[in-house]
Amino acid sequence: MRLSTKEKFRLSILATLRWTMAITFLIYGMAKIYPGQFITGDFVFDSTKDSAMKLAWYFFGYSDFYNYFIATGELLAAFLLVILRTATLGNIIFLPIIANITVLNYCFNIPAKVVCVPLLAMSLLLVLMEYSKLKGIFFVNTATPMQKVDVQSSERKVTVK
Repeated sequence: MRLSTKEKFRLSILATLRWTMAITFLIYGMAKIYPGQFITGDFVFDSTKDSAMKLAWYFFGYSDFYNYFIATGELLAAFLLVILRTATLGNIIFLPIIANITVLNYCFNIPAKVVCVPLLAMSLLLVLMEYSKLKGIFFVNTATPMQKVDVQSSERKVTVK
């Protein structure tokens, strides 16, 4: 089966978006595990001197479990995105994580907006490009159509010893 130029272009865009998103989340997920992206340990926050970003970094660094939880979500999304059969599921996991990160970056004035906004746009573009597949799964339930199965009885004898 020969693919049209349009279909090749579409598949190239999908692969580029998926790999870009996966590599970025792989880097950020690993950074949360080792050596640790956030500030850990005891802290004193002075709202007159310290920035909102510093507060956010202390908050996220306060719990090791939370760091590992976020890292696991990012790494899981990254690994699912690179496997063609699980790429859509990877994006479904990726989208709420990157949306949350984007909101946090704006609320706490974290300068990583230049990374998260394009990633959010990429994830939304992937959702739009796979809309018919997602619509069939989540809304119409056409992913598993009902089929009539004809069963014919046969008169076979089975001997059990």
